[in-house]
Amino acid sequence: MEWTRRNVAITILAVLLGAALLGAAGAAAYFEIGYGPDEAAVSAVETDDSVTVERFDGGTVVRSGPVTPATTGLVYYPGARVNHESYVPTAAGIVEGRDAVVVVVDAPLNLAILSPGSADAAVEAAPAVESWYVGGHSLGGATACRYAAGNAAALEGLVLHAAYCDRDLSGTDLRVLSVLGAEDAVIDAETERQRRDLLPDDATVVELSGVTHSGFGAYGTQRGEGPPPRSPAAMRADVARTTGTWLVGGNVTEPAVGRAAGPGAALQVGADGLGDGVEAVPLQQLE
Repeated sequence: MEWTRRNVAITILAVLLGAALLGAAGAAAYFEIGYGPDEAAVSAVETDDSVTVERFDGGTVVRSGPVTPATTGLVYYPGARVNHESYVPTAAGIVEGRDAVVVVVDAPLNLAILSPGSADAAVEAAPAVESWYVGGHSLGGATACRYAAGNAAALEGLVLHAAYCDRDLSGTDLRVLSVLGAEDAVIDAETERQRRDLLPDDATVVELSGVTHSGFGAYGTQRGEGPPPRSPAAMRADVARTTGTWLVGGNVTEPAVGRAAGPGAALQVGADGLGDGVEAVPLQQLE
């Protein structure tokens, strides 16, 4: 066959198109495979009689009892490349012993940012609930913040786990809890501190001792992290206890470890967990 300019151009175009398709498929596989879940940790929740796990097309519902209008709901967006089931154990700790339900969103390609409106469908999984919060881990937390910014009037508040906002919520009436890990080697700590200005003045920021970035879920360690300083179960328990206590209106407390110093500092909670009788510290009191 005589190779004309047209044939050469068609061949080059075909090669480039094939390479692009392979690259797109590879990228999709990269995000789809992702991290987790820790099957043993999820299985332990499923065999726990005090917690109920229900799955639907858009995610997973975790509750500790019947869902009524008095139940507090939390729609939870997973972190980037993390399978949503990885947060079932944390969700179980949040709802255990509390009148609360957590709906963990199943994000396309494990990227919550691709479907920020998933909360609309998630709340339909627990239609009796009248008081809803949105939240998430890492990029999922940023996605939750974006949803909250556009739907503040329909929500009670926002829960950030190892995350920060890129939308201004400072003028809203939303309750906001930001839980950070003192051993988090993944989050951009400087940006997180700066972005606290986007939160309402009465937002509560808590830093948990001995908790890493991956300690908010059950999916193992991720790039940028070293060996975990504590067991994954212990880290998740602290995250869940702090979040669940705050979610149902309780006090996030400080067991005599002292308040962090400096502008925008976070309330520090030690690895021994939460004490009793100490009120949560709002953001403006920490500045």
